[in-house]
Amino acid sequence: MLKSLQTRILLYSLLIASVPLLILGIISYGSQRSLLEKEAKNALNAGSLNIVNETYSYLNERISDVKLMSANSAIINPGHSKEEKSDELKKFIDAKGNYYGVLHLDMEGNVIADTSNKMIGDNLAKRIWFKEAIEGHEFLSDVYKTRAFSEPIIALSAPVYDNSGEMIGVVSTAFRLEGLWEMMEKKANEISDKYPVNFYMINQEGIMISKKDPHGMMQDSALREMGLTKDKLMGASLTDELYSEENGEKIYSIKPVHTVAQTENKWFVVVGADKKQVFQPLNDLLTRYLTIYSIVFVSIILAVYLLTKTLVRPVQELVEATEDFIGGKEFIISDKRSFEEMEKLNLAFLRMMETIEDREKEIVRTEKLKYVGQLAAGVAHEIRNPLTTIKGFFQLLKSQDHDKSLIEKYSDVMLHEVDRVNVFVTQLLDLAKPHQLEWEKIDLKDFLDEIIDTYTSSIPSSHVRIINGMTQSVIVYSDRNRLRQVLLNVLNNACEAIEARGQIELHHNSISQYIRLVISDDGKGISPENLKNIGMPFYTTKPDGNGLGVATCIQIMEELKGKFQIESVRDEGTKVTLTIPTTNRLIK
Repeated sequence: MLKSLQTRILLYSLLIASVPLLILGIISYGSQRSLLEKEAKNALNAGSLNIVNETYSYLNERISDVKLMSANSAIINPGHSKEEKSDELKKFIDAKGNYYGVLHLDMEGNVIADTSNKMIGDNLAKRIWFKEAIEGHEFLSDVYKTRAFSEPIIALSAPVYDNSGEMIGVVSTAFRLEGLWEMMEKKANEISDKYPVNFYMINQEGIMISKKDPHGMMQDSALREMGLTKDKLMGASLTDELYSEENGEKIYSIKPVHTVAQTENKWFVVVGADKKQVFQPLNDLLTRYLTIYSIVFVSIILAVYLLTKTLVRPVQELVEATEDFIGGKEFIISDKRSFEEMEKLNLAFLRMMETIEDREKEIVRTEKLKYVGQLAAGVAHEIRNPLTTIKGFFQLLKSQDHDKSLIEKYSDVMLHEVDRVNVFVTQLLDLAKPHQLEWEKIDLKDFLDEIIDTYTSSIPSSHVRIINGMTQSVIVYSDRNRLRQVLLNVLNNACEAIEARGQIELHHNSISQYIRLVISDDGKGISPENLKNIGMPFYTTKPDGNGLGVATCIQIMEELKGKFQIESVRDEGTKVTLTIPTTNRLIK
């Protein structure tokens, strides 16, 4: 695939064009992602800090209210009645509007005054906010429920001192969570213009201090929901980095809340957002990048394909013209306009082809002359010897009188030489003249058995053993007589090559539409110098041979649409391979 010039140009062009584009897209996407992450981080951190600051101010106002109430003249004066104190506390609630109710307790924790009149006489000395106030601290409790109010409350407490500075009791307000929530919601809305955020305040145990639905999850740990632990919560509150859930679906900014009063647990403001919504612009950007990249990539492919087609087309035409020339057709240059270098290459190929044609003609002419010379020399040699013999005997007969027996003897010799010339001329005609072939189906196994039986009976000695390794019927298409001529010639040469005892073995193997019949002997073999000349007419190593046998076999196998191949190793033996068609589709 990659060997094609057009494929390589297309691949290299795509790499050159698309890799920088891809790298640029990755860099741009990375920078945009970093920018969005920074924006999300800044927005969530700014929002949480804003809520923390507002919460700090809001809670400190509530603490100031409690301190102011603890210094009320009616509260610090032991001479005022319970009813007067309760009325004063009610006025305070009505004026502020951020409280469910207010309690006034003595030093033993007994409720002296109550705006709801439900808890007067109750002892609340075990409440943590009472214990902290008795110690002289303003205190802010966690969220808890009381039987006096249907909603969860936060208790704010402060010690009460008389005019002499002696502690005489404690005041405690039931803080309304709705006010805290409304303040947080207002600030959170300022950062939710791009994507919605959720927010709440929790303590270090993960208990919700403020949430939109105060009835839900008040006693459930939010740490487990967020995948946090106390240590992780403290660590996340001390850094500006966003905290991500373990499942990675949400991100949070976590900030600690500080107050002037002591608290039961540390408080934290949590502002979170859905990660998918935060990075939705990034996903949209990625989609746009992929769309643009796909369009550009397809455009590059199309443009490069058209470019490579324009560049490669002249080369392909040149290759086709060259193949046509190899097939025997005339080399013709395309008349289509192309780039200058290709036109020069076409002209150079034309000149080269013309030079090749001239040299081929010269080589053919030289080979013909060489072959004619060899043929003439061989023919002259094979005919001159018998003619010389005949001429000598005629001269003897002419020079003197001879008796009848001598004349008959000389006549027999001359007739033998004439027969010798006739056999040679017949072989020469067999080599030169094409025959009318009679194609037929031949069972090669039976055919070989027949030839071997006939041939072994005519072998002058029993020093050669012939082994037919073909045990199954194989059908071939050939001319029976011409194929027999080749096989007998091969067997005869193999027998002559075996000087002492030896064997000739026949076996076969199948290839597509052909059978390879291998005839091997363990005779003396052929030297490399002689092997390269085997098959040339009149080349022979036999004292009485003429070199036409192998040449005739080669010619016959070509007529039979097969091949004749010979391999040999000196002193090891010779192997002849006959390739024979097994289908009549090869016969024209």
